[in-house]
Amino acid sequence: MRYLLIAIMALVALSGLFGGVSLIVDPSGKGLQIPLLLLESTLFNSYLIPGLILFIFLGILPLFVVFGLITRRKVRFAKRINIYKKRHWAWTFSLYCGIILVLWIDIQVMLIGGGYILQTIYALLGVLIIILTLSPEIIRFYKVKK
Repeated sequence: MRYLLIAIMALVALSGLFGGVSLIVDPSGKGLQIPLLLLESTLFNSYLIPGLILFIFLGILPLFVVFGLITRRKVRFAKRINIYKKRHWAWTFSLYCGIILVLWIDIQVMLIGGGYILQTIYALLGVLIIILTLSPEIIRFYKVKK
């Protein structure tokens, strides 16, 4: 189950990095064939800010979590913002990533509408990340040893 969690987190990280960079480099969305008219009911004139958010929160953050899930290294700043002190920071951040992914899709559906297959896939991946992270096997594996 740990390897499945790491694989899903890596997939989210890679797609977040790719999508984020694509939207930052070409904020018109043409490179990803996303029409600007989808942003009409939002605060955004271009995909630059959504691209930055995607890059950071669903690209860099999950990549950092993958590193932590694999190595279980101690990272001081991550440990400080870990709300579950009895769990390794990567476990907690994995939970954060699952929640962020579900929220990203929920907000996207609220702002631009739903019905896109990728929204369904990524929403399910977010839920799966949460379920795997909360599984007893994963919880035990990432318990902080005193």
